[in-house]
Amino acid sequence: MKKATETSSQITKAAEKSSTDIDTSVENKDKLKIKYSEHKNLLDILTKLPTHTMESWKWSESERIKFVKFIQKNDFALSSSPYFSKFSLIGANTIGIQVVDGYWTLAIYKIKTNNYIAITDDIVGDGNDLHAFEYKDGQLIEINFVNLFDNNFFSNLLINDKDECEGLLEDSLIGFEYDFSQTTNIVISNSSYLKEREHQNCLKGNTMNYKFNSGTKKFDLTATYWKKSKE
Repeated sequence: MKKATETSSQITKAAEKSSTDIDTSVENKDKLKIKYSEHKNLLDILTKLPTHTMESWKWSESERIKFVKFIQKNDFALSSSPYFSKFSLIGANTIGIQVVDGYWTLAIYKIKTNNYIAITDDIVGDGNDLHAFEYKDGQLIEINFVNLFDNNFFSNLLINDKDECEGLLEDSLIGFEYDFSQTTNIVISNSSYLKEREHQNCLKGNTMNYKFNSGTKKFDLTATYWKKSKE
């Protein structure tokens, strides 16, 4: 009887330890609170994106659906997974994901109810892989990213069209960074390479601020200016 009692006690303790280990493991993971009802469109669009928008790291549609269903059920996400090292919610309209070789972003801009412009940015060693879509009533249609802006786009920074100035701008395109963290604005900047003291004869600035126009489904230029490098 004593041996049987000891065995039963050992099994109970082992079960308790196993349960504690599991709970502790979950508790120790970084949790990111995400209220699904407040970010439904952003998360739904995440599940529908084609895989070529995340070419450098791959996250299958089925795994993204599982990820979003978990958030829908629990109102939080585990900030790391086998597919990425850190998942972040940047403001109301933007997801940022740290991956092994770079950083990936999804941002959405509201046209009207259940209708958004969605932009992805896969930052890899050779620059930004940008894609744009219109999301309407659950359907995602790819559009040309450049067509979201006016015809001049980067040329808005030029003071004149001298060959040397156009060459300077063209050579620096790969260094531009895109900030999608604001609800209605995109800030596009290359403060690391383009400096006011060195390039003011060619350029009006190294930064452009664009504001989303839901009526035209495009971004309107609101400002060009010089931004100092973080270095």
